[in-house]
Amino acid sequence: MNAALLLPLVVVSVSWADTQTLGLLPANPHYFSAPDGSPLLLVGDYTWGTFSDREPEYDYAAMFETLQNHGLNFARVWVWWGCEFFSDEIGRRNFIPCPRPGPGTARDALPKWDLDSFEDGFFTRLAEVCSAARERGIVLQLTLFDAWNIKHAELWAAHPFHRDNNVNGVDGDPRDTGNGTDGEQGFCSLGNPAVMDAQRRFIERVVRAVNGFDNILLEIANENYYSAEWELELCRYIHELEAELPRQHLVMPLDLPNHDYGGIKTWDIDKLHVGLLKARELGQPLILDTDGIGTPDSDRGRRAFWTAFTSGGHVSYLDESLQTGSEWKGDTRGSRWEAQRAELGVLARFSRLVRFWEMTPDDALVRAGRAFAMGSDRELVAYLPDGGEVTLDLSRLPEQARGTWVDPRTGEMTGAEVTAGNQSVARPPGGGDWVLWVRAQ
Repeated sequence: MNAALLLPLVVVSVSWADTQTLGLLPANPHYFSAPDGSPLLLVGDYTWGTFSDREPEYDYAAMFETLQNHGLNFARVWVWWGCEFFSDEIGRRNFIPCPRPGPGTARDALPKWDLDSFEDGFFTRLAEVCSAARERGIVLQLTLFDAWNIKHAELWAAHPFHRDNNVNGVDGDPRDTGNGTDGEQGFCSLGNPAVMDAQRRFIERVVRAVNGFDNILLEIANENYYSAEWELELCRYIHELEAELPRQHLVMPLDLPNHDYGGIKTWDIDKLHVGLLKARELGQPLILDTDGIGTPDSDRGRRAFWTAFTSGGHVSYLDESLQTGSEWKGDTRGSRWEAQRAELGVLARFSRLVRFWEMTPDDALVRAGRAFAMGSDRELVAYLPDGGEVTLDLSRLPEQARGTWVDPRTGEMTGAEVTAGNQSVARPPGGGDWVLWVRAQ
C-alpha cells in the first residue's frame, strides 16, 4: 500500500469578478457558479448571532477566520430576529433596523418603534459583515426575517410588529391569537397590507445595502410554516428591485429550497440520501442545513455530511460552539465541536480536489455492500458509512484508473487497488467509515 498522505490544507482564497455574482452553474444547476464562473460547492459552519448580536457584540471577523482556516466557505446569517431582547436565559440583545423615538412606550417599557424609519448603522454593519466574509472567500446566506420567534408568546409580545410596540399602527396579529403565526393575516401572510408594506421597506434597504456584494444569497425567512405564498411574493419583490441594480442575487426559496425542504433535513443518512435524490427533480442546489435537528456526536454528523456530498448536496452546519454568551458555556462538549469542525474541513478540502459538478449520484454504481456513490466517465467517489467490503461498477471509467482511500476523520489518503473498466471489489484499510476516490490517470 502507498505511504499515507494528508489532504492539502487548502485555505479558501478567491479573486472574484467585479461585475458577476453567485449564481447557478449552467452545466449543472445542482451546484453554484462562483462570481468568476467556476463551479462552487458550499460547505459551511454558522451560528445564530453572527450579525445580529449587539450586546455582547459578536466578533464576526474572528468567526470568518475560523471558517477560512478550516477551508470552509459558507455561513448562514440572521439579519433581523424581530425582538430586541431575548429571554433572560439567552441573555442577548439584537441589532434592530428601526429607531425607537416614541411617542408612547412599548410593552418592554422603552419607547415605541417607528417602522417607517431606519438606523443607518444597522445597514452599515451589514455591509461590513458581507465585506469581511468576502475577504475570506465566504458566501453568506442572509436570512432577512425570523419566523421562529413569532410563535413564542413572550417574544411576540416584544416584537416591533406587535400592535402595542410601534407608532405606525402596524398589527401583525389582528385576530388577537397571541402570536404572529396567522397565515392569513399575521406576520407571514399576504392578507396584512400594513405588515407587508413595512417588510418591503426593510427589504429594499437591505437590498440596496448589499447589492454590491457578489458573495451572498438571500433568504426571506427562517422557519416560515405559515404561508409559502408570502415568501414567494417577497422573493419576486427582491428580483424586481434588483432588475434595475448592478447585481441580481439568488433568493431562497424561489431559486433554491430552504432548509426545511422535505427529506433533506435529517441526521438519518438513509433518509437524507433518498430525500436528496428525490429533490434533484427541482434542478436547484440542495443544502443539508442542520438548524433545528439537534447536535449529534461527531461520528453521526460526519456521516451525514459525506452522505449529503455523495448524494449531490451542499452542507450548512449549525455550530453552537461558535455562539458566545449564555448559549455557549464552553463546557466539556467543546472538544467534540472542534473535532466536528475539523472533519467538516476535511470534506471541504476534498471537494476541491474532485470535479463534483461532472458527477451524478447513482445507486446503480454500488453493486454490493453499503455505499453512497457519485460518478462520471472520468471519476467516482463512494462513501462507505460503515466501512466493510463494497463492489462498485467502474465500467464508465477508463481502464487506466487510480484509486485512493480517504480517511474522513483526518484527511489521510492511501492507495487503493481497483480494477477499472468493470466491477471492482474494494475494502478500506481500517475500521469505521471511509471514502474511495477513483479517477482516470
